[in-house]
Amino acid sequence: MDPVTIIGLVQTCYLAGVKVIEICSAWKNAATEVQSRVIAVEACWHKTQLQVKLVGNITSLMGAELSQMMDEILRELFHKLSEAASTLQNVIQRASTSKPNVFRFRFRAKAAWVWEKEALDSVICDLEEWQRRYDPTWFLVIKLASPLVDVELAKAAAAEPKIQGVPTAARNPLALAERVRKVQSPTTEQMKSVFLPSSDMEWMDIPFSEAKGGRRPQEARWYIVDTIEVGEAARVRDVAQDVRVLAAKLAQADPLAFGLLNCKGAIPLRQQPVSQPAAQNAELTAPAPPSRARSRSPGPGQNDYTHFQIIFRIPDGIQLEDLQSLRQLLLNSDAQMSLSRKVHMARELSKAVHYVHTLAFVHKNIRPESVLCCEVPEGTGTRSHSFLVGFDAFRAVDAGSLMGGDMSWAGNVYRHPSRQGADPSQKYKMYHDIYSLGVCLLEIGLWESFVEYEDTQGTGGASRAKFGKTYNDFGAWCQRQKLAPSFDAVATGLKEYLVEQAKTRLAPRMGDRYSQVVAACLTCLDDDNDSFGGPEEQGEGHVAVQFVEVVLKTLDKICV
Repeated sequence: MDPVTIIGLVQTCYLAGVKVIEICSAWKNAATEVQSRVIAVEACWHKTQLQVKLVGNITSLMGAELSQMMDEILRELFHKLSEAASTLQNVIQRASTSKPNVFRFRFRAKAAWVWEKEALDSVICDLEEWQRRYDPTWFLVIKLASPLVDVELAKAAAAEPKIQGVPTAARNPLALAERVRKVQSPTTEQMKSVFLPSSDMEWMDIPFSEAKGGRRPQEARWYIVDTIEVGEAARVRDVAQDVRVLAAKLAQADPLAFGLLNCKGAIPLRQQPVSQPAAQNAELTAPAPPSRARSRSPGPGQNDYTHFQIIFRIPDGIQLEDLQSLRQLLLNSDAQMSLSRKVHMARELSKAVHYVHTLAFVHKNIRPESVLCCEVPEGTGTRSHSFLVGFDAFRAVDAGSLMGGDMSWAGNVYRHPSRQGADPSQKYKMYHDIYSLGVCLLEIGLWESFVEYEDTQGTGGASRAKFGKTYNDFGAWCQRQKLAPSFDAVATGLKEYLVEQAKTRLAPRMGDRYSQVVAACLTCLDDDNDSFGGPEEQGEGHVAVQFVEVVLKTLDKICV
């Protein structure tokens, strides 16, 4: 794609946006509800023009795939802005051409008020929808390895008024992008500051999740805590380095934009944390007091750590009690979960996986136990959120792999055949995360839990996973297929079984687009997959662009 074309599209979009804002300015003195919507349109456009203008200044840095994606999404923006201008102009003309009848004045005034609100709501919805689709591509652009990106970001951010507080994608996208970019390769100083001193903690289990709620005694604020076990075969120094980098990067995460919780820091531990009993009904327990050696923040070079605790902030407006694991919802929720909520969960989880990869990590543990969901009041209704946690097995994309695994159904059902069992045949890569995502999206679409527990009213710490309906159905399928009684045949058969479920049972429930996304994820490592694939040496950027095209954009096109 010719950079000149993208620059032209940027200018065209800018002019179309200015026209929309000029039309909206006619309603500055309208009723309060109309006026608040005008402000919302202006806020959406302000963020959009900042991001689009910066892209126009660095378009020469983008490769062919990213340029093509940017071309398509800018054309979509121009189309939406043109439609917005036409819709708003029609409302003005409709109100002005109404016949002047004194007896109908009040009716016409009320009708005009309704028309204005509806038109503005439509514009806001379109711009927010476009922004949701654009943000993943925007952060791929921000990640480009060139000093020009830093120069342009600094120039654009300097021209913007300073906003107090932690930058978010909605309030100050340039400041957030600048901070995210600065931690792509964290400095020694940035990584030193992420290790926190250990202290006594109160704990609360989150049912069917390995993450826990934790807080210091006498403190009101709860945090989400992931515990990473170093493992006997792992090199402590390498794990510590990965934890430092992950914590430094996630310290800049915007939870509502990324689907990843913001990280406060990490606590290195020299002994295994005391196992916490189930904390049902908000019962709190305290682990044994820390040893004297753990009372200070360890310095670099100390290599006797056995565990790391990663501390995540719960977003404002959300309480620990609001959070449920996706596994708990699948096991205990009404089977008639709304289609719109399922699609929203799928979008949020897919977005989170994308940003993990954008930050140059593989997650390695994507399953319903690693997803926290909540619904919070917003306006006259509620808004649902999903956050990816469970970083106990993560590593940097380019780091070595220990090639470890296990034989559990609860783990292997989410693993590609090449990663199943105690001795996986392939080194873990981004495509394996995408496969795991596909299994989770299949569960969400069917609204069936592929893993069951002995006590579905218990908690992840108290209940043990067991074979259930899905395992038994798969066993019956294997008998019908007359699979060879070997581990490799059964592992490959499990993938084929899940693909068959996606192609036969999923479409009637979720539609063809959703079914296609799931099938594409489950076959992302197949040689004949037309959606994913290509030379592996193209690297993580190639995978990320494919993921946006195949998964995120398609899910966003689903109308519910």
